Amino acid sequence: MGNEVVEFAKEVGAIDLKSKLDYSKYHGLFKRRNYFLLNDNKFLIIKISRSKIRSFWGLGKKFFDFFNSITEANGNYFFVALVSNKSGWVLSKKELLKQISYGSISYSENQAQYKINNYNLKDHYGFTSVEGFLDKIGISR
Repeated sequence: MGNEVVEFAKEVGAIDLKSKLDYSKYHGLFKRRNYFLLNDNKFLIIKISRSKIRSFWGLGKKFFDFFNSITEANGNYFFVALVSNKSGWVLSKKELLKQISYGSISYSENQAQYKINNYNLKDHYGFTSVEGFLDKIGISR
């Protein structure tokens, strides 16, 4: 993982989730710096594709289940598929659940993760700036 994920999180004002959770309880789950909290009730799962041929992003089933569980009663989470430290696409929990239920986001049993491909990411999910991202998730500066 490059610095793009951490740079993006810092730019939008998100806090590393490790600093907010009981680290001993979730140590095995949050090994990488891809999970952040924004404004106390918006969780961000931020990934960047390293494939030069065909972009894709993975969302592990254990993370999918965890974020669905902690946002069941209150809050929301967003999957952020970066192509740089300022641009990419964002899918809300609702949109992820919809695409998974329709089968447009596939699941790999072997890797225990959902595969999000660039064809899952429509133009209206896209952003080209930090301000554009914040606007997509309903935050104004």
